[in-house]
This record gives sequence, C-alpha cells and structure tokens, in this order.
Amino acid sequence: MFRQLTADERRALADRLAARGVTPQQFTQAQELARAMSEALARTYGEAIGRRATPVEFVTAVLGAEGAGRLLVCALRQVTGHPDLYRDA
Repeated sequence: MFRQLTADERRALADRLAARGVTPQQFTQAQELARAMSEALARTYGEAIGRRATPVEFVTAVLGAEGAGRLLVCALRQVTGHPDLYRDA
C-alpha cells in the first residue's frame, strides 16, 4: 500500500518545501519525529488490541494514507514553526 518516492518525486517535494521555507535538514528532522510518533502510536494501538502492532500496520488500520501524511505535516509544523503546511498549501 505504501511506497517510496521516486527520485523525481523527492526532488519535486524538496522544491515545494523549499518554496515554503523548509530546509532539507528540517525535513529530515520532521521525518524522524514523525517516525517516532508513529512508533509510539503503534505501541499504544498494540496494547489496545492485545498484540504487537507495527507502525505500518497502525497507519494502515487506523490512519490510512491521508493520516500517514498528516503525521509528517504535524512534525514539520513542530520542527519549522510554520503554520500548517498541509492546510495552507
């Protein structure tokens, strides 16, 4: 269900973020923060359902593709201090 971005997609994303004032370092930091959030949410989800759940399983079952992106956007907002880049795009 989830795939890695192609090189062209990564460049396009980097360009769009740079246009909004997000540096590559901030994006990397936001990715790490989003990963940590998804791991914590997966642990909590696993406790609720009575078995271990991976971050991908949690995102697929609970958030869906849209929600997975939302975690990253929330992390970008926290890292950059910019308004919600998702809504304001």
